[in-house]
Amino acid sequence: MRPRRVAPAVLAILLLTGCEGGHDDGDAADDAPAPAVSADASARILAAYVRGYNKAVTAGDAKEWRGLGTDALGATAEAALRLGGGRPPRAGAISLRNPVMYVPRLRGLPRWFATVALERRGGGERPIFAVFVEKSARSGWRLSSRMYFRGLPPRITTDEQGYAVAVDPGASAPATTPSALPAAHAAYLDRGDDRSIWPGTTARRWRTAEARQEKQLRAHHVAVTGRSSPTGYPVYALRTDDGGAIVTYSLRRTTTYTATGGGDVAAVPADVRTYLHGRTGHRVTATWVWRAVAYVPVRGRATVLIEDFDLASARVA
Repeated sequence: MRPRRVAPAVLAILLLTGCEGGHDDGDAADDAPAPAVSADASARILAAYVRGYNKAVTAGDAKEWRGLGTDALGATAEAALRLGGGRPPRAGAISLRNPVMYVPRLRGLPRWFATVALERRGGGERPIFAVFVEKSARSGWRLSSRMYFRGLPPRITTDEQGYAVAVDPGASAPATTPSALPAAHAAYLDRGDDRSIWPGTTARRWRTAEARQEKQLRAHHVAVTGRSSPTGYPVYALRTDDGGAIVTYSLRRTTTYTATGGGDVAAVPADVRTYLHGRTGHRVTATWVWRAVAYVPVRGRATVLIEDFDLASARVA
């Protein structure tokens, strides 16, 4: 198995050297874990995802939409349909160009791999970082995380055969245990605690916007309380060439809006109002699911590289 060759211009954008996922060529030790996926299979997985996504968003196929994601993406699929009036978000068809696969050696299930590619939609292209997962023979391969990014992430290391090196989420090295990142991210959203993690722009803007929203809602006699926590979905981590790790994880943010006195909970965020279809009550509780990719160095705080969030549910009491 050899590294996939990509155009120099794309390399300049991605700063990532990856490999074609493939079966072991026999050079590795007999007891070494098997690659998570072969080169041909990984290409088929990406192609199947693109077909399914395009059918979902262009033809309004809700069944196809539900079958695309798992983990954090799966948790927000139904809410996206509800927000869209029963159909997936309306968007143009995509294609994935110059995919670079990061296939780790793994024992048993779940099996997973990461990919970086240029997503083309209409006349534009954006780089994405995605993780595909197979949790059981019946589940098939689904998309666990799909994030657009800017800038140049640290290089992901590979072994002598070109396979990526998976990091145990519970490992004590690098400095921050990968499995601790969801709780660290949640602590920042809740309290601004950045001792363990350097937040991304999205989280900082969220805290600023939420503080402004709380002040505005108080004028409408609506009290706002919120709490963030890990989702419990798997954490996926790959070793970087400096001994650190690139980690994909998720968390949830639950916010409750409670009318006090003559308060009006109709003054909640627009996506929550759309989800509730005009229903109102004394209390509204909404949950958003966050997806994030962070870099964990050998020493020091983790840094959030990419993050995004979507509404997962809302209810009235």
